[in-house]
Amino acid sequence: MTETRSNVQEFFKNKSVFVTGGTGFLGKLIINKLIRSCPQIKHIYLLVRDKKGKNAHERLEDIFNLPIFKDIDESRLKKISALRGDCSQADLGLSIEDMNTLIKEVNVIFHSAATVRFDERLDIAIGINVIGAREIIKLAHKLDNLESYLHVSTAFSNCHHKCIEEKFYNLPYNYEKLIHLYKTKSSNILEKMKPFLLGPMPNTYVMTKAAAEQLIKREAKGLPVTIVRPAIVTATANEPLPGWIDNLYGPTGIVTGVMTGIIKSIPCDVNVVTDLVPADLTVNALIAASWDTNVRHRSAELSESIEKHTEDPRIYNFVSSPENPLTWGLFSTTLMYYILHRPTAKAMWYPTLIMNSSVFLHKITVLILHYLPAFLLDLVFMCTGNKLRLVDQYKKIGRFTNILEYFSTREWIFCNNNVQNLWSRLNNDDKTLFPFDIKQMHWEEYLDTYHKGIMTFLLKEGPDRLPEARKRLHGLYICHMIFKGAVYIGLVMLLWVILKRMFLA
Repeated sequence: MTETRSNVQEFFKNKSVFVTGGTGFLGKLIINKLIRSCPQIKHIYLLVRDKKGKNAHERLEDIFNLPIFKDIDESRLKKISALRGDCSQADLGLSIEDMNTLIKEVNVIFHSAATVRFDERLDIAIGINVIGAREIIKLAHKLDNLESYLHVSTAFSNCHHKCIEEKFYNLPYNYEKLIHLYKTKSSNILEKMKPFLLGPMPNTYVMTKAAAEQLIKREAKGLPVTIVRPAIVTATANEPLPGWIDNLYGPTGIVTGVMTGIIKSIPCDVNVVTDLVPADLTVNALIAASWDTNVRHRSAELSESIEKHTEDPRIYNFVSSPENPLTWGLFSTTLMYYILHRPTAKAMWYPTLIMNSSVFLHKITVLILHYLPAFLLDLVFMCTGNKLRLVDQYKKIGRFTNILEYFSTREWIFCNNNVQNLWSRLNNDDKTLFPFDIKQMHWEEYLDTYHKGIMTFLLKEGPDRLPEARKRLHGLYICHMIFKGAVYIGLVMLLWVILKRMFLA
């Protein structure tokens, strides 16, 4: 076997890594990639809070039981341990013993913890996304041997600008003001203030991630820190499993809704270029950027430069549009092909998708295709004593699609020169071990993988259920055509009545 000459592997050799957000989608993949591809890593510490009656260690066991960890040797898994804590608390909610362990042991930080809900309560978003970032910075300043500190932001942190470069932007508010309000105002008062505080920002997620960047710029001086801004992170393309996904955030929720026939219309401009990035490529970029952070910091130290104490942290926009653009139109038509040729047995209605850039037309479509059938079925459910209320479910779906409308009807011009330069600096071994060149993506192939991943990991269906699913799809198609015909007849009759009244008048 040929010996690898990976600079990234060499950097992580005998290093201890601290990861926040390790129980999240991206965090799980970070620790998975590190433990698989950097076998000589010393240890990985995860910050994990107790949740739903499970403590940190039980939640870590749940992670190890996931399919992406099933083939990893137990000796490697023993290098991963969970520390009970919470990003939004002072000193990360860590015990004195655990804090001292981190101070002595940790060399690398990956801060990926965040609440990614767009409609999150403002106090929760500030607590996790801003306070959490400050507590990580405080920890970073205490570490005895910190060599690299990577903060995961979002490509849309400055989406109030049309052109987004790899630099810091002035914000219409100050992060210190947000922290002050968080500490002095109740959650109810903050919610009432939210429309005023948001300003040009579309939601609390984007707002607080931008504030965290501002905080890092001012409070992380002298630290070997880098910010990576991934775009819309979707299922893995290749590793550790093709198409792996464990959540319904963003476009995945929409695609799953379309596959099951629940969602039939979304507000979206098919000509707009979107920015999707597969999760495994994103993780590889994060790890490579962590290595590069250390290289640049050491270079500054060796040259006895004060630059590392004065320059702003480097920013990487990990996006797809500058090098390999994908429109929402191609995204939707390609996925609809796979949805109809490889249907799900869980479909409740025949899969169709109408994309309207006009909000008015979208609302009319939703009224006919979402609320009308839901209302009729609710009447049946009420008569049979069923407590399910589809109209209530569609109200939730409506709120979800309305939140995504901001991103599905707009287009940004991103710069990703730092990412391209990072890729060019990797040697061939590292390019093989940690690939993230978005130019090499074939979107049609990836969307096939994406669809299979949703089927496998979210809907829990394998190829064995395909005959049943196709038979079900045929029956749903007949129902769909009957309903469609009834709607057309109803509209024609309504138009006839309107015209008759007009002429009679």
